[in-house]
Amino acid sequence: MQYVNAEHAAQFESEGYFILESVINASLMETLESSSDVLIQLMHDEMDRLGTDHIHISHRGKRYHIAKQFRQAPGLDQYVFGQLMEEICRQTLGNNAYLFYDQYVVKAAEQGISFSWHQDSGYLGFPHDPYITCWAAVDDMTVENGTAWILPYSHSEANGLVEHVRDPITGDKAGYFGEETGIPVVVPKGSVAVFSSLTFHRSGPNRTEKMRRAYVTQYSSRPVIDPSTNAPIHLAIPFISDGEVITTQ
Repeated sequence: MQYVNAEHAAQFESEGYFILESVINASLMETLESSSDVLIQLMHDEMDRLGTDHIHISHRGKRYHIAKQFRQAPGLDQYVFGQLMEEICRQTLGNNAYLFYDQYVVKAAEQGISFSWHQDSGYLGFPHDPYITCWAAVDDMTVENGTAWILPYSHSEANGLVEHVRDPITGDKAGYFGEETGIPVVVPKGSVAVFSSLTFHRSGPNRTEKMRRAYVTQYSSRPVIDPSTNAPIHLAIPFISDGEVITTQ
């Protein structure tokens, strides 16, 4: 079954995003769900080692952003380099794709804090080609549990990457301060929101009695080079090269 089509690609080009509802199969959903326990425990272990409850933008018991740990969760690579991600990459990036980054994002029950309007590219701090973000709903997503909100290109005053300001308390960076409210990603679990690294998005607090989990993978058409080191930043794992899948697990 094909999940991503030319209409999705056209919307991505014009508005910076598209949404695929209920596209992750049952087996991969089980893997995504079980991975959260594994990765949260790894984060707690690191916090304990450092003697802190706050690492970067993760806050113990409130919000977790667990990055570049997909190899630590059994089977998660089957999703990262699976058919669905392949389809998304082909329609948005073309014949070449690299895994740039991955992170598990969790808002704890009745405690998860909000996340400011930002562009993912705003966190890098140097010029680069835009990449894509694939935001997978591991739980049913609602406004009440702090789902993502997307600001389409046509709703934004920005033209390309804008300067972001870091909040010294939360560690968030923010780049949009206008009055547009955006579009909430209200979808069942197993859905994926795909957007450009230049697309503004945010998320609200989790006001429900359950965790709200999302798994994020990001892909670039070529390695993203850090000019300070002249080396690829983050993962830069080859996925598709000249139209051929070269990483499958």
